[in-house]
This record gives sequence, C-alpha cells and structure tokens, in this order.
Amino acid sequence: MNWLKSEIGFVGWRFDYAMGFSPSITKVYMQNTSPDVAVGEYWDDLAYWKDRTLDKNQDKHRNDISKWVQASGGGATTFDFTTKRILQAAVKNELWRMKDSNGNPPGLIGISPGYADMHKSSLILGFHQYFMTTSLNGE
Repeated sequence: MNWLKSEIGFVGWRFDYAMGFSPSITKVYMQNTSPDVAVGEYWDDLAYWKDRTLDKNQDKHRNDISKWVQASGGGATTFDFTTKRILQAAVKNELWRMKDSNGNPPGLIGISPGYADMHKSSLILGFHQYFMTTSLNGE
C-alpha cells in the first residue's frame, strides 16, 4: 500500500465494510502506511421498535462505532452512520431526536466528535473525488 502513496499519489485509505474484519487489521495498515487521512465504513443496524420505527436510544450503535475506531488505533475516522440515520428521521417531524439523554448530539459526534466523519448520501463519490483531486493536483 505504500507504493500507492509514493508512486501513484494516494493520500489515504477508505476501509469498506470495516465490521467484516478485525480492527487490528486496520491498525496494522495504519501503522505501516501512515496515511494523511483514513476513514472506516463501520455499518451495523440501528435499534428499532417492533413497528420498525427508529428507537430513540442509539447508544449501542454509536458506542460500537467508537470502539471500532479505538481498537483500530485511533488514527482513522469513521462515517457517523448513527447521526446520518437519526438526522433522516429527525427531518420527518421528529426534531426531538436531535439530542441524546444528556443533551448531546445523538450520534458518534456526541461522544467522540474527533472520530466522526459526516457525509452526504453520495459519500462514495465525494470521498474518491477528494483523493483523486488531491493526488492529481499534487495538493
């Protein structure tokens, strides 16, 4: 992977489906390549009520994401899917979802903001576009 940085011009990594492999693997990649930026895609189901509406308490979901970042060495951020999904529900007349029981944002950003990477629905295009622009322009 260092070849991709030194010869091709990549500046970082995206770890897709990060829950599909041990965070210790991510840690090895991070330690051996020292990317400028890295983001993990750690996605799991949020908690839902029996009627399939989003449960108010999403602490387990965001804590699991935070644990992945910490176990991977803390050098990578991760897409804050907890916040994304809660925001999608909140804009449907459920603004009460905007705070957790402690008055903080309800997603990863509320407990570990330095690890939270926010994104648009077209997150794949934006992320790859950043790397291509950065590496092609040399900036």
